[in-house]
Amino acid sequence: MKKWIAAFMCLAFLVLLTGCEGWFKAIPKDKVMVKQIMKENPGIEPEYEGVLSQETAKTLSLKAINKYYEMNVTMDELRFESMYVDQNKLNDLLNSPQPKDAVYYGDQALLDRIPKGLSSLLDQIPRGLYYVTLTQSVEPNEVYDVVLNAKDGDIVKISRSGGKQSRAQEIVRDNKVFDIANRFIEEKGSYPLSELTLNQDMTRWGMDGEVKVFYTSKDNQTLKYSVTVSFHMNEVSGFSKDIMALLSYIERKKPYP
Repeated sequence: MKKWIAAFMCLAFLVLLTGCEGWFKAIPKDKVMVKQIMKENPGIEPEYEGVLSQETAKTLSLKAINKYYEMNVTMDELRFESMYVDQNKLNDLLNSPQPKDAVYYGDQALLDRIPKGLSSLLDQIPRGLYYVTLTQSVEPNEVYDVVLNAKDGDIVKISRSGGKQSRAQEIVRDNKVFDIANRFIEEKGSYPLSELTLNQDMTRWGMDGEVKVFYTSKDNQTLKYSVTVSFHMNEVSGFSKDIMALLSYIERKKPYP
C-alpha cells in the first residue's frame, strides 16, 4: 500500500513540474477540436500558378506609362481596371472565322500566311495576357491601355487617348511619319530595327488624326510591330508587338461615310 501511495505522490510531483501538456496533447488556439480555423485575408486577389498577380500587373503598367510617355505619375493619381485572358480564349479569337463582308487594310496575302506564325506567337504567351486600363483621376479623359504577358510582365501593347495635344502643325503625310516610327523602334523597341521590315503598303492613315505603321519580320511571315503616330501630339501615341500587332492588323476596317 505504501508503494502505491509513493508512486501516486511521484506522479503528482511530475505533473506539477511539467504541467498538463507533458501528458496531454495540447490543442492550438486556432483549432477547434481537430479542425483548423482558416485565417482570412480580405482584399487578396486569387493567384494562378505561373501567372502574375493583379497587383504586379498594375505596378508594371504604371512603370510602363511612365517609361514610354516620360511621365512621373503615382498609383494615387490613377484608377485601375484589369482583366485576365488565358491562352485558350486568345487562340479561339485568332482562329474564329472572319465575317464574309469584312474589309481589311494592307496586304491581303498576309492573312493567308498568318497560321504559319500563329503557334509561335501563342508560345510566347503560355499564361495568356493581362489587360490593364489606367485613368487619370484628375483628368478622366486621359486614359492609358496596357497589355502585358501574364507570365513575365512583358509589355505587348500600350496606347494613350485624351492626352494633351501639341500645337505643332499636322504632320505632312510623307516619310516624316516613318521617321518618327523608326526612331521609336530604335530607342524603345524590343527588336533591333535592322531585324524588321517596314511595310509601307500596310500603313493605315486614320480619320482620327492617327496613322499606324506596321513592321514585319525580314521574311514577311509574321507581324512584329505596329506603331501609332498621332498627328495631334506629333509623336508616338502607342504600339503593339507580336500577337497584339497581329490582332491590331486583322481588325475589321471601319466604314466611313
